[in-house]
Amino acid sequence: MEDKKNRNRQYADMARLSSVGIGLVVSVAIGYFIGAAIDRQFHTAPAFSIVFIFLGIGAGLLNVFRTLRKYGS
Repeated sequence: MEDKKNRNRQYADMARLSSVGIGLVVSVAIGYFIGAAIDRQFHTAPAFSIVFIFLGIGAGLLNVFRTLRKYGS
C-alpha cells in the first residue's frame, strides 16, 4: 500500500514539473500578445512587443525557479 502511495506521489510531482515548460512558453506568448495589442493601439511596432516579450521571459523564468526550488529539495 505504501509503495502505491509513493508511486502516485511521484506521478503527481512529475505532472507538476512537466507544466514548467508549458508555463514558460505561455508567459512569453501572453507577453507578446499584450505588447502587440499595445503596439497596434499606439502605432509603435515593435517596441512594446519586445518589451513585453522580455517581461514574459522574466515571469516565466521566475516561475521555473520557484517551482524547481520547491521540488528540488
